[in-house]
Formats: sequence, structure tokens, C-alpha cells
Amino acid sequence: MARLDRVNARIGARRTRLLGPEAARELLARPGLEARLAALRSTVAGAGLPAPPLPSEDETLEAAEAALRARLAEDAAWLLRETEGARAREVLGAFLDLDEALVVKAVIRGVARGAPAAAIRAAAPPVRSVAAEAVASAVQATDVATALAALSAGGSALAAVASGMLPLQLEDGLLAIELEVDRAALARARAATRGPGEDRAVLARHVADRVDARNAATLLLVAGAPLAAEPWLGGGRRLVPAALGALAAGTREAARAALAAAFPAIAAAAAEPWAVERALEASVLAPLRREARLRPLSIAVPLRYLLERREEVRRIALVLRGAALGLPLETILGLEEGVK
Repeated sequence: MARLDRVNARIGARRTRLLGPEAARELLARPGLEARLAALRSTVAGAGLPAPPLPSEDETLEAAEAALRARLAEDAAWLLRETEGARAREVLGAFLDLDEALVVKAVIRGVARGAPAAAIRAAAPPVRSVAAEAVASAVQATDVATALAALSAGGSALAAVASGMLPLQLEDGLLAIELEVDRAALARARAATRGPGEDRAVLARHVADRVDARNAATLLLVAGAPLAAEPWLGGGRRLVPAALGALAAGTREAARAALAAAFPAIAAAAAEPWAVERALEASVLAPLRREARLRPLSIAVPLRYLLERREEVRRIALVLRGAALGLPLETILGLEEGVK
């Protein structure tokens, strides 16, 4: 049996059932939240969505988002079980553990800004390395230090990294802490790329793409007002720290123009931060899609699938929330286009 042929064939079947932009438009055409949920329950993505009645629309939306996240976590766990070979499972596990940084950063941002616990939880993807109970406790915290302590107690090594950076919060704000979390997460994943094998090489290129996306996002934030600490992560494929430093000394407009050459998706993105963020995410997913086509028996196939599943979950949540908030159809569709 060829390596990863069985699980990758099953992923191929699952990909055909992913809900794309056209399905999002069809959901928006449904008359009300319950009609949208009913339509979703008939899909693979919607399995486990809450059935009525729930006390309020907000609670229904929160339960729906929790069910979508749980289904995504089940998919990741299934892939980890079914992937053949210890080396491939190690690489996949390292990829999954990158999401721990997203959890820690979502909690830091949300708690610091006093965001509702449900909103923070919705921004934190499920991860195998942190107990769900710890995340639930962290989003309820009233200060960042307490939230990070809860995550650390639940198994998050990156939360401990963030805690050590808290003294810098007064100097450079939360960005310096988030950068250190990303640096630690990417270094941990890079450790799993050492050694021979196609799967390790696929992960190494993906980690480099994430480094580039992080540096590009940082440049757009600090251009014209550099951080006191060194903000650049090493190991990217498109950008080097020396060039980034020179760009940071200029204007944000000049930085964006320079980045558009390295990230064509940025050139087409609107000026809104969410659009640029989605463009950078697309720049990370696109190479994995190419890898999966070129190496159909490699780990690139499950990595691409998991990122596409995350897009699907975000797309559905955006449609449900946007419609419930009464946003105009054109606005929701415009936002949704940014997560294609």
C-alpha cells in the first residue's frame, strides 16, 4: 500500500462535501436562523448543531458555533488516528499544535479588551494540547495574567511563554507578547521538520510560509512606528528581516505596496484589516493546495483539508452571525468573499 493513500483517498471524498461560497449564499436566502440551522443539519458540517428551542437567539448561535468547533476537532482527531506511519503522525501533530498559538492570542486579546467570554471562545480553535476546561476558565478571567495561568494549568506551554512576556506589555503592548508566542510555536513546529522525508519537507515549507505571513502582518502594524523590541521572525521564504526593518522605517502605504509584490493576494485585498488578514491566510493555504496536487500521497493533503475545514467553519459562523445581526446581504457576502 502506498503511503497515506487510504486516508488521503477518504479526505478526497470529504472535500467534495465542504460548503463553499455558493452554499453560504443559499444559507443567507433561508428565512431566519432556525431555517438556516435546519439546512445545515442535513450537511456533514452541520452534524451536531443544536435543535430548538433554546432560550435566546444568542444562546442558539453560541451553541451552533460550539458544535461547529467540536466537529472540526473531531475531524482533526480522526485524521491523527487514521494517518499511517509514526513519522506522518508526528508531522500532523506538529501542524495541529500550531493552533495553540491562536488560542493563547485570542485569549490575550479578548481578556485585555474586556470582550464577552463567548466571543473569545469563538475565536479560539479547539486544540489537543490544551484542555477545553482550561480554555473555558481562561475566557472568564478578568485580567490577562489570570487567563494565562488558567491556560498553563490546562497544558499550554505557550501560555507560560506569554506570561514571561507580560512585563513588556507596558512598553510595546500586546503585540510583543503575541510575537513571542508565535515565535515559540513556529520553533516547536520546525523541530518536527528535522530529518529526511517528504512529509517533513512539506511541513518545513508550510512553517516558512507562516513565518512570512506573520512578518507581513507585523510590518503592516508597525510601519512608521517600529517596536522597541525586534519584531521579525526568522525562517521565512519571501521576506528577510533586514528588508522588513527598512520597510518598517517608512509609511504603511509604502509597506503595503512592497508586500503586494511578495503576496499578490494583498494587492487585491481591501484596506480593511480583516481583508488583509484573510489575504495572508490565503497566501498560506495556496502553497499547500499546490503541494497536495503535486504530492497526492503526502501529508500536504490532510494539512490542506484541515485549513479548508477551518475556512468552512468560519464561513458558516460568519453567515449565521451576520444574518442574525441584520447586516445587509451585500455586506455579509462581501465579508464572506474574504474567507474563500
